[in-house]
Formats: sequence, C-alpha cells, structure tokens
Amino acid sequence: MRLRAIVPPLLILPTIGLLLSGVITWINIGFTADFTARWLRGFVSALPVMLVAFAFMAVLDRKVQQVFAGRSALARKLILAACTACMMELLLASVVTLSNRGFAPGFAIAWGAAFVKSLPVGLCVSLCMGFVIKPQLDRLAAGR
Repeated sequence: MRLRAIVPPLLILPTIGLLLSGVITWINIGFTADFTARWLRGFVSALPVMLVAFAFMAVLDRKVQQVFAGRSALARKLILAACTACMMELLLASVVTLSNRGFAPGFAIAWGAAFVKSLPVGLCVSLCMGFVIKPQLDRLAAGR
C-alpha cells in the first residue's frame, strides 16, 4: 500500500526534469549535434535541485493556503501553480544554463531567455500537476 503512494512521485519528478531540462537546453543551444549529451548533462545537474524544490513545494503549498485563505480553492490552486512554475523555472533555468554555457559572457542573457521562454511550459506542467496529478496522488496516499 505504501509503495503505491511512493512510486508515482518518484516517476513524476524525473519525467518533469527531462521535459523541462530538454526545453531549456533547446532554448540555450538549439538542436545541435551534441544536443542529447548536453540535455542529459543538464538533466543530471537539475535532479538535485529538483529534489530540493520538490521538498520546498509542500512549504509553498502551506503558505499559499495560509496567505490566500480567503480566496476560492480554484484561485489558491492557480496561485500555487504560478508560484511553483516560477520557482521551478528559476532554478532549472539557472542549473541547466550553467551546465550548458558555464559562467561565460552572456550567461545572464541566456539564463533570462531560458527562464522566460520555458515559463509557459512550466506553467502547463504546474497546472497539470495541481489539477490532475496531485489529486490522484492524494487519493493514492489516502488509500482510496
């Protein structure tokens, strides 16, 4: 029973990491001959950051629920999705751009472009997580 509640999040995190690191790598370097190698290097670099961010999301969820307690559940979910997307894209754009480009001249511009251009993908992922996947995971954890 407990394994049923643990396995899905363990599969979801790397899947999100692969998607977002791929998008950011594409934004950073385009589809070059070494795209796959650089994408995988960015993904591996992003995993530890994603684990920290994933742990922080529970804190973020509680804070959004407290600060926006007077708002509807829909509004709180939308706010949480936006905050989560911004946090994840900020962190992943930083790590993957650093992995792809290093602290070379132009890093800040490349990071900014990666953050802004990947944010719509992050918002879609966050909305899907908040409205579809998280309710399913909560039901699994509750044993229903």
